[in-house]
Amino acid sequence: MKITPIEIKEHRFKKGLMGYDKNEVNALMGIIAETIEELAKQNNKLEEKIKDMATKLFEHEEREKILRETITTAQKMVEDLKNNAKKEAELIISEARIQADELVKKAHERVIKIQDEIYQLKKQRLDIQSSLKAMLEHHANLLNMGNREAAKGDSEDDRLKFIKK
Repeated sequence: MKITPIEIKEHRFKKGLMGYDKNEVNALMGIIAETIEELAKQNNKLEEKIKDMATKLFEHEEREKILRETITTAQKMVEDLKNNAKKEAELIISEARIQADELVKKAHERVIKIQDEIYQLKKQRLDIQSSLKAMLEHHANLLNMGNREAAKGDSEDDRLKFIKK
């Protein structure tokens, strides 16, 4: 049977010859003892529950701390990965530019070499044309000289024919 503090304060014992009724006082003391015992048990249970809750709270706080550290580490790793990827991309672009510049330089050198070759070939063509022209003129002169000599020879033959007649 439970008893409340108000019931204890308002309880009035019957008075007998020697004071309060001993049985009634003992009965109330028994009820009060049971109530105090129940309250002590409840108090112990609640204290145990508080300890369990405090332990769980501590564990949760530790997990939360670990999660925050993990998230911070992950964010730092992501930033590092981004920075490394950016540096690698810049390096690749730089190397590509260097290779492109080298290719352009080689192409330019090849163009200059081809232009020189074209110039040399044109010069050779002009030299060959001049040589051929000089040779043709020389042969034409030889032919002309041969024709003149042949004409001279013909005229001498004609004179000899005339003299022989």
